[in-house]
Formats: sequence, C-alpha cells, structure tokens
Amino acid sequence: MKLIEKYDKVKFLRMVNDSPVLWYADHVEIERNTIPIPDNSDLGNMDGIVYGKIGGKELVFQNGEFTDWPPIRYKDRIYGTLYDSQEYDGVNYRLSYGYKGKEFLFETKAEEELLLISFFTNKSEDVMMFTSDCEKKYLFYSKTGEFLWQYTEEAEDLKINWKCIPVVDDVVVIISQDCGVMGKVQGFNIRTGEKLWELDRRDRICSNTFFVGEDKMLYGCIVLYFGGIAELNLCEINPFTGKLERTVVLKDNDLDVCSWNVTMHGRRLYYADNREGKEIGVIDVDRKEIVERQPLEIKKNVTIGAPVVTDDRMYVYIRELNELRVYEL
Repeated sequence: MKLIEKYDKVKFLRMVNDSPVLWYADHVEIERNTIPIPDNSDLGNMDGIVYGKIGGKELVFQNGEFTDWPPIRYKDRIYGTLYDSQEYDGVNYRLSYGYKGKEFLFETKAEEELLLISFFTNKSEDVMMFTSDCEKKYLFYSKTGEFLWQYTEEAEDLKINWKCIPVVDDVVVIISQDCGVMGKVQGFNIRTGEKLWELDRRDRICSNTFFVGEDKMLYGCIVLYFGGIAELNLCEINPFTGKLERTVVLKDNDLDVCSWNVTMHGRRLYYADNREGKEIGVIDVDRKEIVERQPLEIKKNVTIGAPVVTDDRMYVYIRELNELRVYEL
C-alpha cells in the first residue's frame, strides 16, 4: 500500500458509494462538490444517504445539493433512506419501504414498537429482522407480517452485538458479548429459530465481530496473550456447523488490534493496530497470513478505528488529529 493523499482539519469521514464525504468546520466535500454549511449544522449519513439539519431545516443531499426530504407515507421517517417510513399506534406496526424500485408495505400486530434492522435477510428473501431492544431482543417476521420467532438474551452480563448480526443463506448468527469480549456465538435457522450450534467463551474463544466472505464463511480477528507474547489470530467460522478455526498470523510483544477495528474487502481483512506508533495491516484469509504491514508513525496517543476499504483505496481516519490518510492498494 502507498500513501497518496493526506487531509487535515477533517471533522468527520463518511463513505457514500465508495467515495469519501469529508466534513470540515464550515463546508462539506461530497461527490466533488464543496458546499458551505452553517456552524450549527448537524450532519450524518446512513446506507449511502447524506442528510442533516442545516440552517434549522431537515435536508437531504441529492443531485449535487441539499434539498427538502421527499414526502413519506407514515409519520416517522426511517433515516438513511429517502422514502421509507413507519408508525406504531400501540397495536399495529406499519412500514413503508422501497424495494427493487417499488414501494413495499408491511403491517403486523405488535406488543411494542419495532425498529427495522434488516430487510428480506435470508437467501429466499422472505424473512425480516426487527428489534425492540437492540442489546437484548430481536424479532423475526415473514414479509407478509407473520411473526416467526424471537431471540432474547437472558444472561444479565451479556448484550447482543447489534453492530454485527451476519446472515448466510438461512442461518442468522447472533453474537453476545460482555464489554466487547465475546461471551457466546450462536447460529439459528432464520425461519424457525432452531438453534443449530453454539460457541461458548468457556471453551471456544474467538472474535466478537465477523464478516461474511465470498465463500460464505465468517472471518474475524482477535488478539490472545500467552506468556507475555501477544498473538493476532485469524478466526474462521462455518456458519452452518459452527466449526471454528483459529490461525496465528502474527506474534509480537505487544499488539492492540480490537475485533471491531477490522474490516473485510474481497478475500482480505484490513486491521488497525493501536499500540504505540500505530500500524495498519492486511491479512490474506486464503493464505492465512499477513501480507502487508504499514507503520503510521504517529507519536500522539490516539485511537484509530477500522480502515475503510474500496477496490483500490484504503482510508484511515484519525479523529483526535482531524486527519485522513488515503492509501493506494
């Protein structure tokens, strides 16, 4: 990898359609447009949609400019999308969702307000996943509104990792954790709720964050310590059987690679190491080894999140320094 660009005074980095969106104190750079923004602006993005409150108005970025949001069917807009909305009257939950160029309407009776997490998640595209408590409970419905099953985390010391709920064909994988440390990983039939397998921390230690590979296997990283030596492990789980394989890809005196500071693109995992000086690196999941390492030579004590990767670029954002580094792959 080669450093090709460096941006300073960047307040936030977001990605939209594999292109960076850069927020500065007084303007935003998006799709090669530089747009001035007032100091009191509150911007965000989700699922490729950039939106926010600008000059006291709720606006969305479309066709090179910020404009009013399009009208919606129900009272509560689902942010991150243009036309989607929902409502709950205490008995019925209703959802309007754009799907394959058409409006999809979903309605069901519900004992509590729902939040859509994933739309038509499985191979047959007939199961939808909702939550009423993102850390404890997930509910599964058919696309016709039929309640199928729910998972509730009963352990008081565990919370569901709502940022990572992989679905592979008809298997949904739920990861429960304690302060970021994996407690258990379970695979369920997404239609019936049948538990297919479980990995418990007491005998199978692995990452708390996994990515679905092109071969439908799950990949993640974890650092384990043995006799004062830190080992960076590549974790691979078969989502259909729960079989776990761990491979040591790096040994060092000190490593600080958190499971959530990793991202996957193609057949490679890209990680950020937050030890002194900082480092980014690349793991080839087929060869099961590190193929590239790049020191960042940062002297200050800062924290680096997971790199953002496209087909030909890697973006490393250092929030405490308001700095963005772009690498050519």
